[in-house]
Amino acid sequence: MKEKDATYLNCVHCGKCLPVCPSYSIGLNEFFSPRGRVRLVLTDNADKLPLRASKVAESMSACLLCGRCVKICPNDVKIDELVIDEKIKLNELAGRAFSIDKIALKALKNKRKVLLKSALKIANIPFVEKLAGRYAPQPEGKSFIQNKDLIFIADIAGKNAGGKNIFTAGYFGGCVFNNIYPQISSDTVTSLTKNGIEVFVPKMQGCCGLPFISSGDVESFRELALNNARAFKDKNLDYIVTSCASCSYSINKLYPLYFDANDEGYAEVRQFSEKLLNIWSFFKELEKKGVKIKTGKLKKEIEAVFHIPCHLSNTEGFKPSSASENLIGEAGFIADKITGLKLKPLKYNYCCGNGGMFNITHYDLSREITKRKFEEIKEASPQEILTSCSGCIFSLKDQKGILKKNERLAVSHLINVYAESLKESKE
Repeated sequence: MKEKDATYLNCVHCGKCLPVCPSYSIGLNEFFSPRGRVRLVLTDNADKLPLRASKVAESMSACLLCGRCVKICPNDVKIDELVIDEKIKLNELAGRAFSIDKIALKALKNKRKVLLKSALKIANIPFVEKLAGRYAPQPEGKSFIQNKDLIFIADIAGKNAGGKNIFTAGYFGGCVFNNIYPQISSDTVTSLTKNGIEVFVPKMQGCCGLPFISSGDVESFRELALNNARAFKDKNLDYIVTSCASCSYSINKLYPLYFDANDEGYAEVRQFSEKLLNIWSFFKELEKKGVKIKTGKLKKEIEAVFHIPCHLSNTEGFKPSSASENLIGEAGFIADKITGLKLKPLKYNYCCGNGGMFNITHYDLSREITKRKFEEIKEASPQEILTSCSGCIFSLKDQKGILKKNERLAVSHLINVYAESLKESKE
């Protein structure tokens, strides 16, 4: 397990974190601010906690783990890690009380994938939806992974002169893109095979664990991490790729933090974490390796905005080389490959309001953050919203009460648009 983080001692309460914090921005309540949480951690570690554990839990649970405060902090206070550590401590005190977030987590963790889809179908019954007073995503088709490992052969046009595939990649879809939005998984695989990549998809993979660690359930998080690492172990893969920004955040950053050298599966989890890339980093890596990434063409031009997920951070040393990359980061590399896609700028690129279990535990506050997001989206007047995170797609599709019925905007993953453009390409 990671050593206890003491960076809270570096906080000078300068307030630079306040303008970038989604939960503070709604209501301007210091109790829901990064420096307010640091203050709680400080007093807790000094054994002078002035509040009941339930009140501390309320503040910590309202953190979306977006990392915006960490990026702007001049003193390198790792607020996201501090909050997770506090949540773990609070979760141990809370026990097994009945709550809607625990029901949701049970559905995510269950190995019988039908439980998750069945729960969502029930949640979408009008009477149940009205009773719950919240949005639930509707599964869009059959699960991408059924009951066996999947292997997708690269297109012949993408093979090298010797007839061998350039690279073999494992695909980590996560629970959402496998079971709720399976077309995203399908289009990710298509985009890879069209560019000469052979793809392996193991049936054993499951949730990345982010909803669990964001609720303080470190044991379930570690169990899921080890399961995912072993699903891809010894498969002779050059890379492992995910098309979900939150999954890459969980696997790349959090997996190494919550396993140490004495833990079972430490080496497996570390190797898995180090090998995994988000889809946009992977395409940039292929370009560095000399692979010519294909250009596609849409049947009809689209004006869209790309919502940059909070958990989508560029790889170290990434330098934009085009207008689209300057606008949206690494994802702009693939946007440049889509003839007919016109990206429009977002003024601030606010958080969408999802944040792991935040949307479940603080739905009303989450909706207020989403409403603010749509104010900048409406200002850009796009035909469609694009992104690359499962949680962001949840929140951005929840437009009831934010947009009128005739104003509803389609929400897609950028990889959907790229895969569609490749179907029309004659390259």
